Amino acid sequence: DLDFPQRAITGTCTTRVSAVRTVSTVTFDAVDLDVTDARVDGRPVPFSNSGAHVRVELPRALEAGQACDVALAYRASPRRGLYFWGPDAGYPDRPVQAWTQGQDIDARCWFPCLDSPSQKATSEVVATFPANMTSLSNGVLVSDVTEGGRRTQHHRMAQPHAPYLVTLVVGEFEEATDTAGTTPLRYLFPKGRREDALRCVARTPQMVAAYESITGEPYPWSGYAQVFVTEFILGGMEHTTATTLVDTVLHDARAHLDYTVEPLISHELAHQWFGDLLTCRDWPHGWLNEGFATYFEVLWKERGDDRDEADHHRMVFLDAYLSEVRERYARPIVARKFQAPMDLFDGHLYEKGALVLHELRRRVGDDLFVRALRHYVARHRHGVVETVDLARAFEEATGHNLDPVFDQYVFAPGHPELKVEVRYEADDARLRIAVRQAQRTDTGIPVFRLPLDVVVTVNGQDTRHRLELTEAEHRFHLPCPAAPSQVRVDPRRDVLGALDVDKAVGLWREELLAAPEARARTEAALALGKDGGPRSVEALGRALEDTGQFWATRAACAKSLGRLRTPEARARLLGALDTAHPRVRRAVVAALGEFRHDAQVAGRLRALVEAGDASYFVEAEAARALGRVRAPDILPLLEAAAARPSFQDAIGAGAMDGLAETQDAAAFPVAVARTAYGQPTFLRRAAVSAVAKLAEVANRKREAVDLFAQLLRDPQFRVQLTVCDAASTLGDRRLLPALEGTTFSDPRTRRYAREAVRSLREGAPQAREVASLREELDALKQETRTLREKLETLTLRPEAPASRTKPARKRAAKRAKQG
Repeated sequence: DLDFPQRAITGTCTTRVSAVRTVSTVTFDAVDLDVTDARVDGRPVPFSNSGAHVRVELPRALEAGQACDVALAYRASPRRGLYFWGPDAGYPDRPVQAWTQGQDIDARCWFPCLDSPSQKATSEVVATFPANMTSLSNGVLVSDVTEGGRRTQHHRMAQPHAPYLVTLVVGEFEEATDTAGTTPLRYLFPKGRREDALRCVARTPQMVAAYESITGEPYPWSGYAQVFVTEFILGGMEHTTATTLVDTVLHDARAHLDYTVEPLISHELAHQWFGDLLTCRDWPHGWLNEGFATYFEVLWKERGDDRDEADHHRMVFLDAYLSEVRERYARPIVARKFQAPMDLFDGHLYEKGALVLHELRRRVGDDLFVRALRHYVARHRHGVVETVDLARAFEEATGHNLDPVFDQYVFAPGHPELKVEVRYEADDARLRIAVRQAQRTDTGIPVFRLPLDVVVTVNGQDTRHRLELTEAEHRFHLPCPAAPSQVRVDPRRDVLGALDVDKAVGLWREELLAAPEARARTEAALALGKDGGPRSVEALGRALEDTGQFWATRAACAKSLGRLRTPEARARLLGALDTAHPRVRRAVVAALGEFRHDAQVAGRLRALVEAGDASYFVEAEAARALGRVRAPDILPLLEAAAARPSFQDAIGAGAMDGLAETQDAAAFPVAVARTAYGQPTFLRRAAVSAVAKLAEVANRKREAVDLFAQLLRDPQFRVQLTVCDAASTLGDRRLLPALEGTTFSDPRTRRYAREAVRSLREGAPQAREVASLREELDALKQETRTLREKLETLTLRPEAPASRTKPARKRAAKRAKQG
């Protein structure tokens, strides 16, 4: 029974337990539950309650195979597991709702249970609440009764599932229905948001069909529902038959121009197979849930969009994982050292887990990969799994022993860092490819054994080579009858690791123009951003303007032109400001932010911010870039932009980032004001980051410390997370007492706070120092580009007259080399 005014519940949880050995007591996980009565098969029995566990004395010992029903009556005002929401002074329009979220070990916070993913059981939820509301839970609705202003709904889940997957959502919702084959689909959403909700879930039936085809397993449950709720603490959660989604992903037609929530929708749906049907035995093997669901985002993009979109999405995963290793830590995917299981839910569990599956696919090929997945699902459906179960399923289905892959990528930390040098040796008619693994191996990171694909184009013909890496260094010689026009190393960027390729700039230019793989063209665009010569600028500009190019390649061209910061690069970017594709336009705007103190660029960006854009995100990027340019007198414009309503407050957050980039002390109070409770949440978080970046230049770090200490106790946990993340940017140890002394209910906030404390104690560089070093580096890069341009211009001049003497030619070459 849910009491919304008191944010409390009363209830009875009855659990049927079966003994596998002789037992005289049963202990349940139960956090902050006030248990008032315990009964076994209807008879009162003694019990004890520690606040974390309830120990029930059985009236007689159960022998192996015997069963009994244990009923615990309780009341609670949960801090975790079950959340009540409603309007308050800061957010008067917030709806009245209650919803649960039990992952990782929070089911115990709203009902007594054996709270382990391995403890699967059938379940029933009978909930009573105000009659104007409805509820959603697992399985099917078996009864619905309203009496005296109270409504009771009874849901039954007939198939076993883990405790953390038990769900209850209560609120006022509109509903739409659909089908996927014979599977009924339901969509529940806030009143008045029907069109926005259907934009999010429209392709759910096609996703179900795709996943059934890939896994060989028909959708395994009675139906599938998706409900959008307020203030959800995750993006989504895959409760069996009923996924809960945060309502901030609901979006209008303008946002839909360049935003999609399908990765989230496809991810949570994939969990109905991987996580719900097959469940990790314990959380160290949680990548078998999350890595699979994350990789199925890629598989859906292959089916629902195309290979280029899938490759780009996978590259986003790789960048996220590599960033986590670079900025935070490297760990084995399967690790048992953690303070709370939620500590494991990171870029290793999700993104690296997904990339391990892609690595397996790369080793065995597409057909055998699907065969192995189907065998794995069929073998372990409705069961619990560990990593060894996946390894054995692949071995049985493919004949390949893939233990070395698991040993390297799952049970050891890190990844290969490949340095590849490509040189054509004309005298020997061969291509020399030197490969070195540069990762440090003194911290448990291995020397990897892996294949590396290289495609060589000679006279318009492609030849594919698979190089087998087994040592820290290799030198391969490939027959090559003529100088190649392309040498595409790992052309779709399949390798799980870092890759740095050193080859002639002409090869990069040709690949940007003609490589068949969009990913190879994108890599070429990024590589040319390190060159800076006129030919490279020309190539980047042409590709940027080419509407037939994949949008991410064009965006990479814009990024590289921004990094070059030459007049020619600026002209190319300004000429592309009106490009039709919003994601490309956004990249162009971001690249223009590299031209600091450039009056012409500032004028164009100012005009864009003033006039707006069809895309929320382009408009937001313009505000952000305008701040980076540091144009004069832009604070009023950015402050006004921060107040514009937009999807996820994208424009306001971009304006707040722009204010921070100005490094103008006058922006500090503007940012502080936007951190207040009651401001839009996304804007508040951007404002917190801006305060951290502006505090030093405004000489108000003490004020920032006091504000952050207050916000660490904010009711919105995402604001708490942002404060912890911004602490190292602020770089003030006076924040340590607040970080160490605040009790955080969310384990993610506790982890972020620990990392912030470590960062402050280890003396992480402050933001201003880093910015100063970056500016010095930028100046050196600009000088280098200027010299390289002069050199390339000289080399493009017509040859000297034949009458010039050899010593004269040598002197001319020497002068050219000296710039």
